[in-house]
Amino acid sequence: MRLKLSSSFLAATAVATLACADGTAPGARRPLSVSFSTASSVTPAAASNAGFQPRLSRDVVGTDALVITKAQLVLARVELGRAGATCTSEDAAGDDDHADDNSCAELELAPSVVDLPVNGTVVDALSITIPTGTYSSLEAKIRPIRSSSGRGHGSATFLAAHPELDGVSVLVQGTFNGNPFTFTSDVSTGAEQSFDPPLDVSDAPLNLTVHVDLANWFKSGTGALIDPRTATPGTNDARLIAENIKRSFRAFRDDDHDGHDDHGGNGGNDDGSGHH
Repeated sequence: MRLKLSSSFLAATAVATLACADGTAPGARRPLSVSFSTASSVTPAAASNAGFQPRLSRDVVGTDALVITKAQLVLARVELGRAGATCTSEDAAGDDDHADDNSCAELELAPSVVDLPVNGTVVDALSITIPTGTYSSLEAKIRPIRSSSGRGHGSATFLAAHPELDGVSVLVQGTFNGNPFTFTSDVSTGAEQSFDPPLDVSDAPLNLTVHVDLANWFKSGTGALIDPRTATPGTNDARLIAENIKRSFRAFRDDDHDGHDDHGGNGGNDDGSGHH
């Protein structure tokens, strides 16, 4: 499956909000891309010993088999923070949640849908240009957009294009032991990564990869598979899956698009857990 971008996402890339005074003046701009990866960190040998296959599209544990054919995330907003910026405005963008505005965000994009690759590849989700300079942080926030919240134009545009995702932040489809399922969640989480030293955007193109540990979304603490059909709202299974989703994100610089941190680190979040 290939990553697909919604029309609202493509429109957002053309109207990125520059919220910092340092970023509003005319100047040189350089390419920036944001990629998503779901590549498993499990080695084939370890996977064989554990009794399941490492391919993300199919996990087998004991007699249970989980096949994921579709996995969608609702990106409520993406922000890139400029290092040392003097900020003078807090223009609303993204999902129109003013309480979440980062006044030092160089880049803010409207709500969008990303189809994660289920075959472990790395796919580009966003390609834009940003002003040259240094950047200290990336935030990619996953949360539901709700028609009942009465937010602004970005949310209204998103829901007009995706009414089926009203109140949904994660949608997964596939089969469990041959039986089809559609799993949805309203979990709120995201990848929030500080860069030390800050990223230097100068002459070379820059790519940031957000790794999503999709392979472990539907697993218990013992490694057993969870039947997505039993994970209805309010159940222990639903809460466990939500916690797995929250821990599954990490972001890092990945200019060669291979799904690995260029600086050799683990690309994790500041607290090391991926949990927000």
